[in-house]
Amino acid sequence: MLAKSLLTMVLSAVLATATVDPATTNTKGKCPGTYNCSAAKTSTAIQAAECSHNTRTSGTQTFAVFKTNHEYDSSYGAPYGTCAAYTCTAPTDSEMTDEDEDCWTFFWNDNGESSGSGTGCIRSPEDGTCGCEDSDGTFVYGGSDCS
Repeated sequence: MLAKSLLTMVLSAVLATATVDPATTNTKGKCPGTYNCSAAKTSTAIQAAECSHNTRTSGTQTFAVFKTNHEYDSSYGAPYGTCAAYTCTAPTDSEMTDEDEDCWTFFWNDNGESSGSGTGCIRSPEDGTCGCEDSDGTFVYGGSDCS
């Protein structure tokens, strides 16, 4: 119970700077082989769905790389992990590597192998109910039109 409460607090703090804007494509199981810049923002202990549904930078976010942290595999909304958001030119498919099955790359362009965010809904860390989160980090149960 303490772990879930701590996770909820971390999630709320991290999401306070996110903006609702779902990824348009994604590539699961691959990370970029090279990066054109350093991450503009890195968030830890968040859902893959949060990484794919919200941009995290003040500039124009072009892609985000999510890496699963298996410590949270039994938590509602899993997978959880680290989301690194980038504002530079997104890697092309030929610049991706399949060396990391725990990696999921989200794109705000058409560079991904699959359309859409690929993750399903953002889930409540308390009970797994689908919803969305406003840019201030407030979880809206059953919501789909957060801002």
